Amino acid sequence: MYLPGGDKTPPSGTPPRRHKMPRRYLNLTPLPEALAAMRRAFPPPDHAETVPLRLAVDRVTAEPLYAGYSVPEVDIAKFDGYAVKSGDTLGAQDQRPLPITDCARINTGELLPPSFDAVVMVEDTWDDDGIPWVRKSAAAWQNVRHAGEDIRAGELVLSKGHPIRPFDLGALATYGITRVRVRSVRVGIVPTGSDLVPLGVAPEPGQTVETNTLMAEAYLTRMGATCRRYGIVPDDPDRIQEAVQEAVAENDLVILSAGSSAGTRDFSRDVVGALGEIIFHGIAVRPGKPVLLASVDGKPVLGMPGYPVAAQTVLREVAGDLLAWWGLSPLRGEELDVRLSRRLASDLGFDEFVPVSVGRVDGTCFATPHPRGGGIQMAVVRANGYIHIPAEREGIEADEEVRVRLTVPPAEIARTLICVGQRDPALSELRNCLSDTGYMLHCCNASTVGAVLAIRAKTCHAASVCIPETEAAWNDQVLRYLPEVDLLRVQVTRTELGVVSTADLDPGSVASLRFINRPKGSAARVFLDAWLDRQGIDPGRITGYEHEVRTPGAVATAVSNGFADAGVCPARMAREAGLRFTPLGYESCELLIREELAADEGVATLIRTARSPEFQERLRLAGR
Repeated sequence: MYLPGGDKTPPSGTPPRRHKMPRRYLNLTPLPEALAAMRRAFPPPDHAETVPLRLAVDRVTAEPLYAGYSVPEVDIAKFDGYAVKSGDTLGAQDQRPLPITDCARINTGELLPPSFDAVVMVEDTWDDDGIPWVRKSAAAWQNVRHAGEDIRAGELVLSKGHPIRPFDLGALATYGITRVRVRSVRVGIVPTGSDLVPLGVAPEPGQTVETNTLMAEAYLTRMGATCRRYGIVPDDPDRIQEAVQEAVAENDLVILSAGSSAGTRDFSRDVVGALGEIIFHGIAVRPGKPVLLASVDGKPVLGMPGYPVAAQTVLREVAGDLLAWWGLSPLRGEELDVRLSRRLASDLGFDEFVPVSVGRVDGTCFATPHPRGGGIQMAVVRANGYIHIPAEREGIEADEEVRVRLTVPPAEIARTLICVGQRDPALSELRNCLSDTGYMLHCCNASTVGAVLAIRAKTCHAASVCIPETEAAWNDQVLRYLPEVDLLRVQVTRTELGVVSTADLDPGSVASLRFINRPKGSAARVFLDAWLDRQGIDPGRITGYEHEVRTPGAVATAVSNGFADAGVCPARMAREAGLRFTPLGYESCELLIREELAADEGVATLIRTARSPEFQERLRLAGR
C-alpha cells in the first residue's frame, strides 16, 4: 500500500521514518531566465580530444582542418578517351571527321602526358585500323582536371566548429586527414531510485525499468558528447552524494535522473545543495517542472524528473541548450507551419511542449495533439512532432497556425494518415498492415463525439468510433453531428460485450455488488444502463457506478483483483481472466471517412487495407 506522495506505509506499530533533511518547495523560474542563468554560470569549457576519422561523425571540429596535399596533384583526364593536341582537332565535325595520328589512349583519372592539352571522349571518336577519327573539335584543356582543381595543399577543408557529417568523411580521407581534433564534453548520467531495475530485468509490482539514462545517453551522444552511465543508486542521501562526487570528478556535466522533485524520497536538492550551490530548482515548463541545476566544484549538476516525457523535455530544452552553448551540434528537427486541429488550453506563465501528429488532409496540414503528461511515453512514440505553447499564451485556438518541430523527416508527412477517435487494439494491426504499403497511420485518442467533430471539421482522414450496434446509437452519436456529410463506413472489428463477474449474476443481488464503470457515451456504459433499466435497478443505488476507468482491460483487471465485483468488458477479456460473462450486445469499431476524401491515394489505400483478407487474418491470429 502507498500513501499519497509515494511513501510506503510503515509496518503496524512502527513509527513513520522521519527524514532529517527539510523538504523545500520548488521556486519556478521562467524558462528563458533559467537558460540565461545556466549560460552565465557555466561558460564553454573548451575541451578537445583527437579521434580517428571513422569515429568523427556527429562530432564538432575543435580546430580548422587543412588539406594535406592537392587534389588532383597533377593534370588528369576527366573521361575515358584520347589525349590530343587541341589544334589538331580544329574543324572536326560529324560530317567531316579528322584522323588523329599524334594522340595517346587515356582513362579517367590518368595523368595527362605533357605534350597534350585536351582529352576527346571515346564516344566522340571511332577507330579505323588503329587510327582514331575525331568528329568534334576540342578546345584547349577540354575534359582535363587541373592540379589542385578540387583543393590545393594547405587549403581549408572544414572550419572550427563544423559538425562532421557522414559525407564529410570521404572528403577528409581524400585530402589526407586521418585523425580529427574535436570538441569534447564528458557527461556522467546517474540514475537514482530504489524502485528501479536495470534494462533486461522484468519489474515486479511497484518497480520500474530504468530507461531515462539510456535515452539521455543516446540523445546527448548524437550531439557529440561522450557519455557514461553509472549504476542505479538507491534512495539513500549518502549513496547519492558518493555517486555525485565520483561523477563530478570524472565529467564536465552530471545528470541526476529522478529525485529532483519535492517528495519525501527526493534527495537530489539536498545532496547537491550540500556539495555546491543551487542555481535554480523548478522551471515554469510542462512537462519537466521539477528540474534542478546546481554548481558543484564549478561543474553543472542537472537533476531531471523521473517521468520519461518530462525527462525528454529537460534533455532537449535544458541539457541540449547547455551543450549547444558549449559548442556541440544542436539536434534541431525541421519546422513546419500548420493548422491546429482543435483548441489547446494552457496555463499562463508556463512554457508547454505538446506532442502532435501532423498529416495533410485535403491539401491542408493539420496538427492533432496527443494526451499530455510527463509519464505518457506512448504519446511521444505515436507523435511525429511537437508544438511549443509560449508562457505568455493561455492556449491556442482551433485552426490557428502553429509551428511544429518535426521528429521525423518532412517527407513522411505526405505519407501520414491521421485517425482520430478511440484507439481500439485492432487499429494497431491495421497500422502494421498499412506500413507495408508505405503509409503510416497515426491514431490520436478522442471520444466518439470528438472523433465525429474532427470529421465534420475535416481535420483528419478518418475517425474511429466504437458504438453499440443499434440504430439509436448511430443516430445519436454520429448522424446528429453530421447531418449533411456523406460518409463511408469501414468496419474494423465487431466485439461482444457483457457483464463480467467472479460469480453468476443474480438480478436480485446486483444492487449489492461493487461495480466499475466505463465513461459516459461508451458502448459499455450504454449497454450497462439498458441492462439495469431492464432489471428495474436504479443506477444511483449501484456502488461504484460513478467509478470510471478508461479501458476495458482495466475493468477485467479490477474484477480479477477483487477491487470490484462486476463491470462491462469484451467476452475475450473475460475468458482470458477466467471470469463469468453475461452477454449484453455487440460493439462495432468502424472507420468513418468522408466520401469526398476516398479518392485520395492514401485514404484509398487505408480503405483497401482495412477490407483486405490480410488484415482479417492478422486479427484472427491476434484473437480479435
